Amino acid sequence: MYRAVALILALIAVAFFAVRLAGEPVRALQLPEVRLAPEAFETAGAEGGATSGQAPDVGDTKIGSFEAPERVPDYEILDERVIERDGARAARLLLDTRSRAEEDFVLITRDLKARYSDYDAVSAVFTDTEDVLFYDGDKLDPLTRDVLAFYGGALIFNTYDGVYYLGYVYTPPNTHGYYVKAAD
Repeated sequence: MYRAVALILALIAVAFFAVRLAGEPVRALQLPEVRLAPEAFETAGAEGGATSGQAPDVGDTKIGSFEAPERVPDYEILDERVIERDGARAARLLLDTRSRAEEDFVLITRDLKARYSDYDAVSAVFTDTEDVLFYDGDKLDPLTRDVLAFYGGALIFNTYDGVYYLGYVYTPPNTHGYYVKAAD
């Protein structure tokens, strides 16, 4: 008996909603809201952060701002190696600086991003040669490299080829175009 009453009530509810909805057209698809792309991205070949004309390599997108900061702590490039792999041009840098704070490393990294803007990726290691007695300013031998203390590092990714080169397979870690970490 209870089953029959429940079945009749269910049929009445279905009939009620069917009659009520019959007067309104059914929309099968709603169009999504479309938004503009973030400003952090610009076309390759643009100068100073603004897009100017068609890029030489269509589809190559620059990431982040390429303006150098006004104040940059003193640093010197001890070793620079240019590498080309998988269609990406990259540089590996060993930097000498007296700075130890991550904020200073960020300023140096932003300066390097501006200087190496035509590269896809740049990796930098921060060290200090002040206490190294046998450091020769023109040449960095393997013994000197082994005794240097490392105070932090930076990854600079200027394009998506650079992002992939640095090991980020799906997406860059941020839209600034760099990642900086000071040693603990």
